[in-house]
Amino acid sequence: MTNSDASVVVIVLNFRTPEITIDCLRTLAAEAAGLPGLRVVLIDNASGDDSVPKIRAAIDENAWVGWLDFRPLPTNLGFSGGNNVVVREILAEAEPPRFLLFLNSDTLVHAGCLARCMHILATDPTIGALSCMLLNRDGSVQNVCRRFPRPDREVVRALGLPWLFPKFFSWADLEDPGWDRKAGPRDVDWVGGAFLMMPIAVVRKSGSLSEQFFFYGEDCELCFRVHRAGYRVRFDPSASIVHLGGASSDGVRLRNRTKEIYRWQARLLIQRKCYGPVAEWTVRGAYILAFGLRMILLTLRGRRKTDAFVDAQEGFSQLTGPLRP
Repeated sequence: MTNSDASVVVIVLNFRTPEITIDCLRTLAAEAAGLPGLRVVLIDNASGDDSVPKIRAAIDENAWVGWLDFRPLPTNLGFSGGNNVVVREILAEAEPPRFLLFLNSDTLVHAGCLARCMHILATDPTIGALSCMLLNRDGSVQNVCRRFPRPDREVVRALGLPWLFPKFFSWADLEDPGWDRKAGPRDVDWVGGAFLMMPIAVVRKSGSLSEQFFFYGEDCELCFRVHRAGYRVRFDPSASIVHLGGASSDGVRLRNRTKEIYRWQARLLIQRKCYGPVAEWTVRGAYILAFGLRMILLTLRGRRKTDAFVDAQEGFSQLTGPLRP
């Protein structure tokens, strides 16, 4: 990798996870020591807790200067909005970095990961978005590669057919099972936003994260636009990180019902933006029908007091309502 290839801005968002975010910064500090072109912008998304003083104290204690820029926001702009504060500034720079990395705060970056991913993108200009291997804390593999939720797949999933008849409907399983994530690099439909690296030139062409998504779904829709702009989305396990997962959206920081509302909002918004309003209402109707049928069947079986009935009732209620957190 030449010097001109070695510039990257990493955007990290903190929301009420100061200790986890500080651990992430420690791994990025190690990367910065061997990667002079690395800049990290840490955004606090109006946490409203003790995140800001804790993070500032860690920055002072470790003398993280030169490569790190910490910015607290007065308002929670959501995942896309918080990231885009930085993206807009980067795109306006006279000499922007060559690469941009969206990185979750609940990650631990392994040595050499950033340089490896930048090298992959620098040597193959047909790749528009890249993710590496994501590992759990125990070293097991997380699935970061999924199929696009086309409306036909969503309708089949609403009816539970991929799990009832996997032999015939495995094509609708969005988790894209059936191949070994450790086997080697592969082109995929989309990769999760916990680690998503893009060339700045591709960001200019395809656009950044859509701020219509507050939480969930923005990574899928971005990868859809990357494909539409004529680029490939790539997964490469030769680089890796640890992803703790769900830190900013656990039950303490985000109520379970609120999370479910955000998930439904994202799922339906993806349909509208990627496949059109007919797809959105088709998918919404399919899930309403599925939840209604499930409630009827459970009632006939005398299982109205079970968790399964409550879940179906909640889903039906949410989808037939205005979907407000």
